[in-house]
Amino acid sequence: MISHHTHQSEFQIKDFKEVVGKTSSEYEHVVRAHHYKTLWTYVVNYILGLWLIAGPFLFDYKCPALAISDTVCGALIILFEFLAFSPCRVLLRWGTLIVAFWLLFAPLVFWSPTPAVYLIDTLIACFVITFSILIPGTPGKGGIELAGPDQPPGWTYNPSSWIRRWLGIALALLGFFISRYLAAHQLGYIRHAWDPFFGDGSDKVTSSIVSRSFPISDAGFGSVAYILEVLTGFMGDRARWRTAPFVAVMFAVLVIPLGVTSIILVVMQPVVVGAWCGLCLISAAGLLMSVPLAVHEAVAVGQFLVAARSQKKHLWQLFWMGGSIIGAGAKDPDRTNYSFLQRWIASVQGVTVPWPIVAQLSVGVWLMVRPDILPFAGRTADCDHLLGAMVVTVAAVASAEVTRIARFINVFMGLLLIIIALLFARQLPIVFFSELISGVILTVVSLPKGRIIERYAGWDKYVK
Repeated sequence: MISHHTHQSEFQIKDFKEVVGKTSSEYEHVVRAHHYKTLWTYVVNYILGLWLIAGPFLFDYKCPALAISDTVCGALIILFEFLAFSPCRVLLRWGTLIVAFWLLFAPLVFWSPTPAVYLIDTLIACFVITFSILIPGTPGKGGIELAGPDQPPGWTYNPSSWIRRWLGIALALLGFFISRYLAAHQLGYIRHAWDPFFGDGSDKVTSSIVSRSFPISDAGFGSVAYILEVLTGFMGDRARWRTAPFVAVMFAVLVIPLGVTSIILVVMQPVVVGAWCGLCLISAAGLLMSVPLAVHEAVAVGQFLVAARSQKKHLWQLFWMGGSIIGAGAKDPDRTNYSFLQRWIASVQGVTVPWPIVAQLSVGVWLMVRPDILPFAGRTADCDHLLGAMVVTVAAVASAEVTRIARFINVFMGLLLIIIALLFARQLPIVFFSELISGVILTVVSLPKGRIIERYAGWDKYVK
């Protein structure tokens, strides 16, 4: 086990070219050899492009703009794949990916009148992304594996290991299917959106003035973000914090802002719409669980790039092409004989829920449901909906050991609750005591750090 006292001076970072250690002609030969092994993926994308071009002749799109979009996208996919067929132009495959991203949004931008077109565009976009970057690897790297440690130096586990990714991918898939279902209602494919808890709550929220204020279906936009999160979760190897830093950062960028957006939309449900959407709450809860699983990789990437900068390495090349660490780190353990419990523990390493976090979550949930259990209208109801969602979000983020310090935000939330009780709830005794007691409890339980199990090298000083 690598000691958590490992310092930057004890290891050396090498960029992509240094790790490969080949002359230009040797490197070109390796890239060319890998390229020819994956030519079949280009053929598959040709077929997918032809499928898009044939779509308007096979289906009644009922939307000329969407028919033109699919035809042009199919032609562009074939063009980019044809040009990138030569190893010297392989970087043009990024153009194929840009077209695939547009395909995910096209049915939403043009409000596809038919569900078949929406389904086809989404499926083809996912397949094109898979055959352009997931299977053959990042264009330009030639399938070269960068030998080196799996764990970051000074860490007690690997934040990029596959066993730590499966839960985030599964939660993203859950969010994707829920968002697609709600998008089907917004786009008019189904008349009623089922709600597991609140009757017609899903219908009210998805057809509310808030949802209609977006230029595209907000549920559909969420489904795009979720599917990109799923695909990004599969990208890179088990040490992508150093071999593909941009992928790890992209994953975090998809998860964290999406989590904040989901909380904002959840808060707006009772405050603006006056109804709850059960499926939206399930999706938001799953996303909140994904956030503490994703921040560890971002921290590891940050440490890697900071160390590289101190060693005067080319950060831009390291960020896009990756590199390796010489002189420190460890391999992932062999988990073939792990029990189910051991596998579960390994998949959530670095995420702990000590009693202070449980108490903060409990207070946050109580604040969110209090206006429905103790139905006193007024400013306190809106404040509780807002603060409750924020308290739950902060507690979820603080369940990750690397961001445990975020819990101090809930100290401020607790003091704010006490102020709200004194200013707005003195004439309502039940609400007054609810606000006051919740504020005091939240302030007190947000101070203890709770047990920290793992080690994070230089980041340990921020785990307070």
